[in-house]
Amino acid sequence: MIIAITLIFSNCKKDENSVSNNNNPPPVETGIRIKGNIPLSKTSGDSLSISDAKKVLVFSKYYYSLTDIVDGSFSVTGQIGTGVALVFLTADNKYIGNLSSRGLNMLPLGNLVDGENTTIDLSTLTLVGNSVIPSNDPFGNEIIISDTEINSLKVIDSYYESIAQNIDTDNDSIPDVLSNRQLVVYTIFGINAGHWGFNDSLATLTDSAHYYVNYMIEIGGGSGLTFSNGNITLSGPVEDPYSDIIKWGYLMAPACGADRGFIASFGRETVAQPGAPWGSAFLPFKKGTYTVTLDGNQSFTLNYSNIDVKYSLIIIIPTLHTNSDGKLTSIALEYKLPDGTVVNPASMLTNVMVQFSDKFANQFYNSNPKLTSKTGFTGLSIDPPMDISLLYNIGVWYDDLLGNQYVIIWL
Repeated sequence: MIIAITLIFSNCKKDENSVSNNNNPPPVETGIRIKGNIPLSKTSGDSLSISDAKKVLVFSKYYYSLTDIVDGSFSVTGQIGTGVALVFLTADNKYIGNLSSRGLNMLPLGNLVDGENTTIDLSTLTLVGNSVIPSNDPFGNEIIISDTEINSLKVIDSYYESIAQNIDTDNDSIPDVLSNRQLVVYTIFGINAGHWGFNDSLATLTDSAHYYVNYMIEIGGGSGLTFSNGNITLSGPVEDPYSDIIKWGYLMAPACGADRGFIASFGRETVAQPGAPWGSAFLPFKKGTYTVTLDGNQSFTLNYSNIDVKYSLIIIIPTLHTNSDGKLTSIALEYKLPDGTVVNPASMLTNVMVQFSDKFANQFYNSNPKLTSKTGFTGLSIDPPMDISLLYNIGVWYDDLLGNQYVIIWL
């Protein structure tokens, strides 16, 4: 994992980040239009109902917007090629529920019937528990996706409730996103998958029952947040705090891109078991409330919901193809669930990047730009052909549609 973690911050890229509300709309509405209607009359006593919704919080990893519901209607946008969640809030930002269709609590905007010209009309919304159900199911209509892909993307509702709670991490009763002071938290997973394929030789895959997984947390701060000399700490959870959280690394603006002030990663290192493929072990973080402190005097409350790696794990299998001189000419990529089921990557992930390293963890190839739904995910052409005699490690990185990051390591 030492190899994988040293590559984390080279995986940062410049992405568009939009923050808006009724008083500060973006200058031009771009992206996939998502619209719907909220019943104006309450349907249940004193408890919160969908008619109490006055705002829609739209988020993906590099996109945040807060939009007012006007006269029972809303129209928001999401970025193509990402997973977009819609959280419905009261006028004073209390969580009501999140959009859910067929038990999937987000909209995967990768494989759309009309591409960038697709409009998703959810029609009238109703509330069941914390699930906001559209009368028009977009799956199979505007969004092309299989039942297998839907089931593999399902996550627990508490993930979205924690996102809604994180709307005000500095506890000043004002949504952080309005001043670019939002904090977002994601999980980084490192999985040893086996050995890559080579020309006519198939890849050798690790038994999915025995995956070796390392975990880290990544925290991103909006452009209104900063700190000096690496002075950022993470502690918690308050319910049962750890004593072994360490800061692994950080990047400050403008290097981290996406209109962020910083990104920082934290881990819980322990002694690796005998036979561990990387000689290191990083433990998972449990669900709970954590505290992020900047410069020793600015504290923020951050709710973290740990998503099981199985929910969005895709094994991306690289096969290297060489010419008669033994130099690399192309990389073919296959996408499978741990049980071997082939999936459409456009329905399940945001981007893919391939990195080559030698045995000293020196990186000598990095696919740039990343593969996306616009470029296609089938593979990479290498021109001119590349010498790979020093190749020791292949890291295939991807972001799932929730924003969590995976590195599939091939040794």
